[in-house]
Amino acid sequence: MDISITHHLKYEYSNEVSLDPHTIYLFPRLNESLSLKKFKLDIFPEPSQIYQNIDLEGNIQTISFFNKKTKSLTFNALIEVETIAFNPFDFVFFPFEASKLPFIYSQNELLILAPYLENKNITTLIDQTARAIASESGWSTANFLVNLSNYINRNFSYLIREEGHPKDPEYTLLHKIGSCRDYSVFFIACCHVMGLAARFVSGYYYSSNLEKNHLHAWVEVYLPGGGWRAFDPTQNNAVSNLHIPIAASLFPEKIGPVAGNFRGKSNSVLSTEVIVRNIE
Repeated sequence: MDISITHHLKYEYSNEVSLDPHTIYLFPRLNESLSLKKFKLDIFPEPSQIYQNIDLEGNIQTISFFNKKTKSLTFNALIEVETIAFNPFDFVFFPFEASKLPFIYSQNELLILAPYLENKNITTLIDQTARAIASESGWSTANFLVNLSNYINRNFSYLIREEGHPKDPEYTLLHKIGSCRDYSVFFIACCHVMGLAARFVSGYYYSSNLEKNHLHAWVEVYLPGGGWRAFDPTQNNAVSNLHIPIAASLFPEKIGPVAGNFRGKSNSVLSTEVIVRNIE
């Protein structure tokens, strides 16, 4: 499938401001089922310097520097990718014991995965909820992940919330409402209860050419034998070729599309537009 994405962000300031360096995550995170056909990023005012880096977790970030005052800042990204459909469960758990919960990652895996197993946001209620879902899933690793998505999709009310960091997972569980990033952070917390390494993913989701689009979020879980496999509790599916990841991270707040500060006495207003289309 050939997918086109346009992402427009505009900051408007009530007075002229000076811009500090801005970090931008808009370049797709490519893999064996996702290839890039086109990427174009226009920034206004034009940066005095611009660099493309790779961050600690392998995401491509753009850093822009500015030397002029301005009353607005605009980012226009055009992305075209080709995606290939695949079965997200077409792998064998290895060692075989990893197909059942709980299991322990190997020592070598733990050296790398330890940060993605942090359970600092785990409360008694989250622990009990995750274990109940695992029990209902027959302690099957794959069934737990599918049923966790089902639980969120069935019991929570979806809320479009374009700004702000994800809510604490217990807040989302208690209120049974949240955005895609709130769902994802709660999903990650439940994975951590069961000893599964998980991380937050930011990107785009294609549903139809008639659907209104927003920046999206989902989760990747590290499964021995399968590697990092993605699950989307908002759409209630295991991820295949309809998701276009931009960045994956332990820190959801670090991989927003644009981050930076301005200097000067001014109010600011952000407007955004995302369009995701099948262009085949």
